[in-house]
Amino acid sequence: MPQRPTQKEIARLAGVSQTVVSQVLNGHTTGTRINPDTRARVLQTIKELGYVPNAAARRLVGGRSSLIGVFTYEAVFPGSTRDFYAPFLEGIEEEASRQGQDLLLHTSSTGSRRRLSEASRTRLSLTDGTLLLGDPGEQERQDLVEALRGGHPLVFVGRRELPGADLPHVTANYTEATQEMTQRFLSLGHRQLMYLGRQERTESAADREQGFRAVAGSAAPVLRLLPEQVNDAFLREVLTQGVTGFLVENDALMRALDATAMQGGFRSPDDFSSAVLGDAITGQPDDPHWTRLRVPRVEMGRGAVEVLLRLLGNDPVQNAIFRCAIHEGISLGPAPRVI
Repeated sequence: MPQRPTQKEIARLAGVSQTVVSQVLNGHTTGTRINPDTRARVLQTIKELGYVPNAAARRLVGGRSSLIGVFTYEAVFPGSTRDFYAPFLEGIEEEASRQGQDLLLHTSSTGSRRRLSEASRTRLSLTDGTLLLGDPGEQERQDLVEALRGGHPLVFVGRRELPGADLPHVTANYTEATQEMTQRFLSLGHRQLMYLGRQERTESAADREQGFRAVAGSAAPVLRLLPEQVNDAFLREVLTQGVTGFLVENDALMRALDATAMQGGFRSPDDFSSAVLGDAITGQPDDPHWTRLRVPRVEMGRGAVEVLLRLLGNDPVQNAIFRCAIHEGISLGPAPRVI
């Protein structure tokens, strides 16, 4: 097997010092002015030899590999998650390409959950920094803390709280967007509202709940339940109690609410109104009839790359927040008249 070409060999063939080769590879322009003809000769030699720089070695000497890692806690290509994650990845790819960066997708796993284990942290060192997507558990969050303490630049797509560490992130304005949606219910005459959320209370779920309570009041009911619990008995009971509007955290609960209403002879928005506080997470398409929040996922992907590059450039870094839009469906209407 032929040996990999080295910078020493490039320097010899190009008739320059190894320092010049290193500066050309790393794009450094300070300190020493390199003649354009010399730079071209070095680049041509690199091309002829098929030299590929070692990313980890370049990091050790303060260089940049122009390689960004993308780490996901769940598989992003199966049908159940592909449609949700695809816009984030689209935005990441677009901005990385625009900025002249390559991407490395981390896919290895020793079980159903991916972790930033010792081995994967070693692979992280191949990149200048890493973007993360998904929902890390308690142990995975501790792994993130250790990676941050080790000096590896990380940016999360979504707000994630870590014990004793600040994690740079991009997110959507879930709190303000939910406030706006809740206010729409009130403007249409709804006075008894209910928030339906999934049992796992993530950061984005907490932000949505905060927005709901800020407008509907601290006493407004918030229920966290499974889709199968949204059954006929449940719906009849809450409607009897006077609830006329549901703010629903995700499409799984919304589908359950729609199916239960249809089976029970209820019609939306005649008998009650509803709205979804985000894009579909189940892999099924969003129902165009739903009034819902549209999460700016492509923009968040682009923004994550921008935040990471500012972090790598030692520029002041602020977490980026992107505004949700509201899709005007027909599931939200005036409150039903009480006779």
